[in-house]
Amino acid sequence: MTPVLADPRVAPVEDNLMEFLRVTASNPSFGTEGAADLHTWHTTVPHPVFNGIAGARFAPGEELRRTREVLAAYVGRGLPFLWWGSPSTMTAEIADVLVAAGMLRDETPGMHRVLDGPVPMAPPGPGVRIHVVGPECHAATARVMTEGFGFPAELAGPIVEMMAPFDAAHLLTVLATVDGQPVACGTAWLTGRTAGLYNITTLEAARGRGIGYAVTATLLEMARDRGCTEAILHATEMGRPVYERLGFEEVCRMPMFVWVPQL
Repeated sequence: MTPVLADPRVAPVEDNLMEFLRVTASNPSFGTEGAADLHTWHTTVPHPVFNGIAGARFAPGEELRRTREVLAAYVGRGLPFLWWGSPSTMTAEIADVLVAAGMLRDETPGMHRVLDGPVPMAPPGPGVRIHVVGPECHAATARVMTEGFGFPAELAGPIVEMMAPFDAAHLLTVLATVDGQPVACGTAWLTGRTAGLYNITTLEAARGRGIGYAVTATLLEMARDRGCTEAILHATEMGRPVYERLGFEEVCRMPMFVWVPQL
């Protein structure tokens, strides 16, 4: 029987994310397990985004031992953490250990779009402006991210710190304002020919006005101008219809497991 070939669009979805998380883990102010077979980062911030594991590629026969070993270190700190998987880095054996340890499983669709022509733009409503910004606006971007994603406001500072290792040559940031007030944001992380879109959110009061579409389309057009030939993202259910209108298609599921200490 001829084997069914994997969808080649899955690899850039995985690879861009794992490079994004590798850079996150390289932050000199973060702790790490220092292992070669996965990416790890941990801080004193009690939120799973700031304490994580990703890209596990354990040697054959070592999956159960290494998974339990890594979990023990994170559970021992007593802080919420996440284990981010992908089709090629998550096995049934690893997943069983994570669930047995009390981690909650979720999945997001990994989506892909070819950048083979101009991106269809749709002008947002009156008073809306889309700004291409740099590191000088990380604080404003972080404030929009925390409110847009429903994070505690005190995480804005740690988010700015988390963005520190991402060089401006490969990280594109867009901030949208309404009458001068920031209401939406998004970033694109460029790895070779792939643009990974992350952190796209719009404040609740500004939703339904096409602002999220405009932010996403702007990032795509900027990435295309930089020579990218494809874009990927990991969609929320709220954002998925917008991304599908922009030509993204689901090509895989990206599993995530979250551990929260029992109170």
